[in-house]
Amino acid sequence: MQLLAEGKVDAYLGFPPEPQEMRAKRIGHVVVNTAKDRPWSQYFCCMAFSNREFVRRNPVATKRALRAILKADRICASAPDRAARSIVSRGFTSSYDYALQTMSDVPFGRWSEYDPADTMRFYALRLHEATMIKSSPQKILSQGVDWRFLSEVKKELKG
Repeated sequence: MQLLAEGKVDAYLGFPPEPQEMRAKRIGHVVVNTAKDRPWSQYFCCMAFSNREFVRRNPVATKRALRAILKADRICASAPDRAARSIVSRGFTSSYDYALQTMSDVPFGRWSEYDPADTMRFYALRLHEATMIKSSPQKILSQGVDWRFLSEVKKELKG
């Protein structure tokens, strides 16, 4: 961030609360905001993943962890001020304003609207096009994903 401010680099990939701080200090300008700009905003920004062997040995822990993550998402969506206070009190940032802005910028609560397979296909295709991965999106979807836990927790949380 400092190098961008000094003009020593031309671009910077920021994660909250850094973009909020940069905006406040009028450093640079946003080129892509994956939470708001298409096509990025139409897909999950984050995915939960685990080691296949861990999931096989610990299905209950896997489901509990995923449920906790999705419940936390619900809190961030419904009570962004509460989530921001928690971020500050736990020392992730010292600025409540930046934390609250982050809670407002990130599209929390929308995970159930997205298609996870579509997201995997989208990002796998981008990575394949950039020659960062060799596997095709089809191969990754057929051999590397397991939607069972997400499907189960999704049903639970709707009720």
